[in-house]
Amino acid sequence: MESNGNGAHAAERGADVIIVGGGHNGLTAGCYLAKAGVDVLVLERSPKLGGMTSTNPIVPEAPDHVFNEGAIHATGIWRESRIPEELELAKFGLRPLPVDPIHVQLGPDGDSIAVYADVRRTIEDIRRVSPHDARAWEEVSGMLDSMMDLVLPYMRAHPTRPLTGEMLRGLAKVASKPRYFEPLARIGVAPHTEYIDENFKHPLTRGVLAAMAAFLRMNLDATAWPLMYLGLIQRTKWSAMFVGGTGAVPDSLHKCLLHHGGRTRVNAEVEEFIMRGNRVVGVRLLGGEEVFAREAVMTTCNPKVTLTRLLPAGVLPDKLQIRADGIPTALAKATSLKLNMALSGKLTLKRHEAWRGDGLDLRHPLIDWHTLEQHTEGWEALTANDWPDPLPLGCVTVPTATDPTQAPPGMDTFWAWSGLVPIFPREPWDDARDRVVQGVVDDCADYFDNLKELEIGRLALGGPEIEERFNAPHGNVYHVDPLLFRFGPLRPAMGFGSYKSPVPGLYLSGAGTHPTGGLCGLPGKLAAQALLRDGRSGGGSPVRGWVRGKLQARTPSTLSRQAVYSATEDGVSDLPRSGTPA
Repeated sequence: MESNGNGAHAAERGADVIIVGGGHNGLTAGCYLAKAGVDVLVLERSPKLGGMTSTNPIVPEAPDHVFNEGAIHATGIWRESRIPEELELAKFGLRPLPVDPIHVQLGPDGDSIAVYADVRRTIEDIRRVSPHDARAWEEVSGMLDSMMDLVLPYMRAHPTRPLTGEMLRGLAKVASKPRYFEPLARIGVAPHTEYIDENFKHPLTRGVLAAMAAFLRMNLDATAWPLMYLGLIQRTKWSAMFVGGTGAVPDSLHKCLLHHGGRTRVNAEVEEFIMRGNRVVGVRLLGGEEVFAREAVMTTCNPKVTLTRLLPAGVLPDKLQIRADGIPTALAKATSLKLNMALSGKLTLKRHEAWRGDGLDLRHPLIDWHTLEQHTEGWEALTANDWPDPLPLGCVTVPTATDPTQAPPGMDTFWAWSGLVPIFPREPWDDARDRVVQGVVDDCADYFDNLKELEIGRLALGGPEIEERFNAPHGNVYHVDPLLFRFGPLRPAMGFGSYKSPVPGLYLSGAGTHPTGGLCGLPGKLAAQALLRDGRSGGGSPVRGWVRGKLQARTPSTLSRQAVYSATEDGVSDLPRSGTPA
């Protein structure tokens, strides 16, 4: 049954727009549509909304410890999306907890460097261990910052119609800094390891740049570009956790959706789209129940699942079907491992905090200690279908240091994540699990003084568990392999990159669409705006006649009372809230 926001259940009915997937992107899209007057129904296959951003008690021995199941935290992309302000999520309970420094790289002798939101603080921290690398960091940061003048406006824009005023102003800024042209070209084509070798000497700076952003085998050409993540966090000067974990984001979005008249339904797995001719007109749920959409269906699940499983065979033209079948989810040959541990007390890192001598609590930021060489060798191992030893981690953190509500008083939660896990290992995950997980625990215990003594219980999620839990092929948390040419209008594939799919009545959104995955929200927001804009312009959208009718039916006084966000250059325009759908 579906929720009507009052703790009761509404009689089953269709909706103007059905959204498949109740993660934060699906709920974001639903909020923007509902705020514009669209009757929205969000369907989620799991018992709880939230998808990968869910926060739940998943360690059986510790029912009062909660963990972010598939997300880490929010970077500046979330704040730059303008979603929290536009949807007024603070009113619905969302409370961010900024974290600074964002990342700390630990050395084996107690030394460390911290990456702060303020690049000047980072440079001074690096200067303590390497004046050379401090100068190099300043130069590289300047180049990356210039890139942000284009990257951020493009991330906020429609992928096939990006030339907003903000984007043009960004182009002018980039053009005014010609000294960065060659470095920008270099970072776009260079191998990740080679680029770091060219610029940095100290193991700590080399290690942090390997850990912060690496998506592919690091010796391949055109793998250094993810270093733009460093430019992003230093430009936006923001990284945050949330009171209650990342699950607070979908919780607040759900409340916002209900407030604007939207509806949700859990335990509602979609098995197939219902077609009328070549048009998607609804969904058939597992078990045979049919739910119809008067205007459109939008999916935020993996786009390959949408186009090759939910869409009946023969609907797409042959060329587009081949492209859909070829959406890469395993080309990088890497999946994830997330280790969650419930602890009976507070973790400490006495040796490293004593070395710093500045009072910094190392329990708050994301942490790693693996070297560039270990990351590079890890990628070589997994692409050969072997288990890296040691398994390099992307980040380790103690969420309860920042948000104590995630565990009982005086206790901690701890988790470690690696994206260097082979998808097709010679030694299967079920056979290697205990050995690999214990190796990660032993590795972490070399840095966290009392990790083993405090353990209550643990739960490790490998690629197969992530695939099952989140309907993510190969456990791919990005939905689509983060290849350089799978972004913008080519994400997830040529011909499917504008949210409105080639199939009438079907829109694509979610982490597998522009601009990216992670706790971002922009795919949901931009897809909703595209649907609304198509309707207002009469541009072939299934909602065009419906929206036109609603506009004609509204009085000026009603219009003035119903200001909502739509798809203009600044993301804001007026569109009336509808009454009962026709």
